Order: sequence, then structure tokens, then C-alpha cells
Amino acid sequence: MVAMALGLTGTATTAMAREAGAVGFAVPAIPGVSVPGAAGLDIPGALGSDSPAPDPRVQIVVAAGNWGRGDPQDIQAVLDAVAREFRPLVTPGNGVTLPSLKILVLPRGTSPRVLYERGAEGEYVVQLTAREDRWFQYAYQFAHELCHVLSNFDHKELQGGVVPTGNQWFEEALCETASLVTLRRLAASWDARPPSRKWLGYGPMFAEYAGHLLGESHRHLAGDQTFDGWFSENQAALRDNPYLRAKNELVATRLLPVFERDPTLWQVIAYLNPSPASAGKPFFEYLEDWQEACPPAARAQVVKVVRMFKVASAAPPKPMAKKKPPVSQPEVPVGPAGPVGQQDTPSQ
Repeated sequence: MVAMALGLTGTATTAMAREAGAVGFAVPAIPGVSVPGAAGLDIPGALGSDSPAPDPRVQIVVAAGNWGRGDPQDIQAVLDAVAREFRPLVTPGNGVTLPSLKILVLPRGTSPRVLYERGAEGEYVVQLTAREDRWFQYAYQFAHELCHVLSNFDHKELQGGVVPTGNQWFEEALCETASLVTLRRLAASWDARPPSRKWLGYGPMFAEYAGHLLGESHRHLAGDQTFDGWFSENQAALRDNPYLRAKNELVATRLLPVFERDPTLWQVIAYLNPSPASAGKPFFEYLEDWQEACPPAARAQVVKVVRMFKVASAAPPKPMAKKKPPVSQPEVPVGPAGPVGQQDTPSQ
């Protein structure tokens, strides 16, 4: 259900015409896989009164457009389910709250992304390439872009008129990890309580999609290769081009068990990109800023993530400082606007 009006007509038209800067990259489909038993499961009827309510802190509006057979109301229900699964993971404890979000979702022909430039009413603008009734792909793409928003992707200062991207690969890997985790959580929650009768029996599709993605060969080290060796060889390439999807997805596969062993790790991404200058710093200084921005009790969480890169780095980081964090809670400020972001790449 639409929680509040966001001026769909004017905002959607403006956002599509400007094609402002963004982050994101192409998302694959499962070759030959279609929705299971769609005709038999599409039982008429609106969402039941016992359907899970949308997270009131994430107000999502799905604009009408070229979604193929996808009904915007159904897309809305799927995206609400994604927010309901993922946002609580990121919410820090100790009484700290995250700002409420407004997100306008539009169809796009090339790669999915979230724009740096906000909409007319301050809403984030997310563009998805998922179509038809491939609900697993809507979930996968939107979880990725929601992770960008929750990790303060737009809290970066311009350098030479563009947003620095030397550390963007790390954020992309985190967001890929978020997508995989969200798919697995949706598989469990929809198996027990789908948003509508039409999705009875659909939950396993989320798990199947996650399994398909994790089974791709490029997501795993070859033979006796170690991650230390791989990262040393690929760190420069990641820094130079943050949208090398195969490399980002290998990093995400390494991050996934770390976050699954300790889901509270998601809370610290709310402190990522704490300073507008952080994005332009060397990688380990970028991570140092992240750690320093966290509450003291949460800094050890960042170390769990840093550890896997520290040994692998050809240039070890200096010791993390233990000074008082510059902010007491995460923020998602308005970021820079302008022609910055990823080059368009075709969806698969």
C-alpha cells in the first residue's frame, strides 16, 4: 500500500529525463528459470488482513511504467517485504534510530541503480530493470540499492567535479552481500507467511535464486588460490573500476559467511561513509574512518570485516585510532547532485 504521495507524475518524469549520477550495476537473471506454477498460485483477492504490514519507516512508491506484466501493487508488496527484512538488520541498538526513508521506484532499461540526486520531495530515486513477475529479481535488485541508501552512499564530496570511486567496490560488495542475505531471509519468511495468497509456495524461489548466484564460478577462488593472493592481485583493478561485477561478487561471497555468523554486523553499515571526505581516502583510511564513526562498543564489529582485507593487502594499514567518534549516530544527509556514477551496462 502506498504510504504517502510523492508527486509521481512530475517526479518520475524529471528523474527519467535527467538521468543524474547513480550507483549500481547490472543484475543477472536465472537462465531458463521462470516463476513456479504462477497460473495455479495466482489466487484472486487483495492482500489479507493478516498480511505483514509495511515498515512505516520506509515509504516506497512504485511508479507506473514499463514493468511488463508486473503489477505496480504487487511490486510494491515485494519491495515492502525487502525493506521489512533488511532495514531492521541495519538499525543500531542502544536506542539509536535511523531516519525515515522515502523511495520512489522507477523502471529502467539498463542497469539498476539509485541516483545521487534526490527527487522533488527529497525522496531517493531507485531504478530497477526487473520485469514481469520475476519477484526474486525485484527483491535482489532493490535490496542492493536499499543497502546503498542505508550505508550513506551519497555522503561524499566531489573531487574535480565527480564523486571519488576508489572505495566504491567495497560498498558494491557489501550491497551484493545484502541482496544474498535478503533473498535467504525472504525464502524463510514467505514460506511461513507470504504477503498474499498468490505467493503461496513462492518462498523457495528466493532461495533458489540465491543458490544459483552463489553457484556461479566467478564468485569463488580458483583451485588452490587464496583470498590474500587474489586481493593483492586485484586491489588496484577494484580501485580503478568499482563496477567489475565478477570481482565484487567474489568479495561478497567471502563476506557472506562473516555476516551470516553475526547478523549484528549489519548495524555498523549505518556508520559507513561518515565524512564526505572519507570516500576519497586510501582504502584502509576509509575503513579507519568507518571504525571511528561507530560507537565504541561497535568498533570491534568493523574489525571483523577489516580483518579479511588487512592480511591480504600489499600495504598493511596503520593501527586503528581509538579516539572518540565524531558523530553520535548515523546520518543519511543529502548528497551531491550531478553527472556522476556508473557507466550504463546492459542487464543480462
